[in-house]
Amino acid sequence: MAMIFRILAVLAVVMVVGCKSPQPVGPETEQTLLQQINLKFESPDAHYKLARLYHAQQEWLKAEYEYNIAIGFAPLNKWPDAGLVKLYEDWGRKENAQAAAEKSMHSCFTDEDLVMLAKAFQKEGLLKYADNCYEYALTVAKNKGGIYKEMVYYYLAIGDKVRAEEAFRKSLDIRPYQPDVSAELGRMGVKVVAPEIVHKPAVSPSPDTAKVEEEIVNKK
Repeated sequence: MAMIFRILAVLAVVMVVGCKSPQPVGPETEQTLLQQINLKFESPDAHYKLARLYHAQQEWLKAEYEYNIAIGFAPLNKWPDAGLVKLYEDWGRKENAQAAAEKSMHSCFTDEDLVMLAKAFQKEGLLKYADNCYEYALTVAKNKGGIYKEMVYYYLAIGDKVRAEEAFRKSLDIRPYQPDVSAELGRMGVKVVAPEIVHKPAVSPSPDTAKVEEEIVNKK
C-alpha cells in the first residue's frame, strides 16, 4: 500500500512539473556576453552585441573597442562596420565616421560584400553612406546590372520612386528582362515598359536558290 502511495506521489510531481510553462530566456546582458567572450574570445557575434549594448549606453570607448574586435574576427560580416560608423556619428566624430565608412568600402572584395555593406548602412539609418556605397560599387563591380537592381529596392525602401525608376531603367539596359523588379515598381505606381523584342523579317530565298531547291525536290 505504501508503495502505491509513493508511485502516485511521484506521478503527481511529474504532472505538476510537466504542466509548468517554460521560463522565458532573459535578454543578453553585459555579464552574459562577457561570459561568452571569456569562453570563446574570437566570437564576433558576442563582441558585436556587446558593442551595441555599450553604444546604447553611450559608453563610446568600450563600444568602439568591441566594434573593432568584431570587425577583425568577421571581416565579411558588414554589420559591425556600419555599427562603428553609426557610433562615430552619434559620438559627434564626423571625420572618424567618414574614414571608417571609406575603409569599409575599400575592404570589400566582391559585389556581394558591397551590397551587404550598403544594406548595413541602410539598417543603421546611414543613408548618405548607403548612397556612397552603391555609387562606389558601380565604379568597381563586375555585375553592374545586379548593383542597379539592388539600388532599385534600396530607393523603393526609402520612398524615392524617381531614383528607383532611373536605376531600373539603367538596369534594364544591361539586363532587359526583370519581371520581379517590374512587379515591385508596379506596386509602387511606377510603370516601366521593358524593351521590345525585335523580330527580323524572314529572308526570302534568291531566285537561283529557289530553282536549285525545286530541282532537288523533283529528283526525289
